[in-house]
Amino acid sequence: MMRAIALTGPTAVGKTALSLTLATLYSCEILSLDSMQIYRGMDIGTAKVTAEERGTIVHHLMDICEPTQSFSAADYAEAALAVMQDVTARDRVPLFVGGTGLYLSTLLRGEAATPASDPAYHEMRLRQAKEQGAQALYEELCRKDPVSASAMHANNVRRVIRALEIYDKTGIPKSQFDAQSRLCEPRIELCHITLTVHDRERLYERTDARVDAMVEAGLVEEVRALYASGRLLEGTTAAQAIGYKEMLAYVLGYESLDACIARLKLSTRHYVKRQLTWFSHCPEAHPVFVDREDGTPASREHVIAEIARLLNDHGFTPTQNLY
Repeated sequence: MMRAIALTGPTAVGKTALSLTLATLYSCEILSLDSMQIYRGMDIGTAKVTAEERGTIVHHLMDICEPTQSFSAADYAEAALAVMQDVTARDRVPLFVGGTGLYLSTLLRGEAATPASDPAYHEMRLRQAKEQGAQALYEELCRKDPVSASAMHANNVRRVIRALEIYDKTGIPKSQFDAQSRLCEPRIELCHITLTVHDRERLYERTDARVDAMVEAGLVEEVRALYASGRLLEGTTAAQAIGYKEMLAYVLGYESLDACIARLKLSTRHYVKRQLTWFSHCPEAHPVFVDREDGTPASREHVIAEIARLLNDHGFTPTQNLY
């Protein structure tokens, strides 16, 4: 069975910086665990590592498809397993880094035998969303499958439609299929470390600052260029990505920039809350706090030492000195 490390956690918790250190210490290659970093051209809003950082540590599963393409969790799992085999064959350690919990769970245990997606059903539901609004579909899902609904945003129309399709065709909520998948034995041996916090308000402050930095770095210009080139189409998964749907509303003249920035900050906070909830419920995840109980930041040395202890317990030893 292949072995790997996963470093997960909410947006702005500090995954990227720590992952670069861990990759150096444990001879890792990094596999992005982010459902939007797969798209080419979506760089600022997804906080991709810089070209310089990629030159230092090998990164995989970034920029592998166009924003106009659909890419499922099952597609990700297939691609990730292939990359893992290559990395492992070269005596390197796969290190998954990101905050998309669905990708990780599908990679670990695959998907339960849900019905194949029906394009006609999907198009019918898309028309309904345009006519009645995405919120109407989401409210229907809340009635039929409240557990699945609680794990996704109302604006993620494609995921909402897929969950509705599973229920409508089987009479069984998607959440029950997901629960069956979780009972399956993992198909890889994983040391899953999830970064978390005691003080959420300080993390929310960091996400607000992160949004301001993205806007300063040219997020609006990135969205405008993607839309002008026909690569960011309304209704696609990429166009629903946090940061892109809000800035697209500004680019198209629907809202002011200040209003879109405020909405982006709120959307990010809500996403962080969902991420924290998701990873706290992962049975294999080992939480590591990046702050103390009073909310002040823990030292970098302390966090790395905690992670090193967990990795050692799972049989991973550093190839370089920790300090």
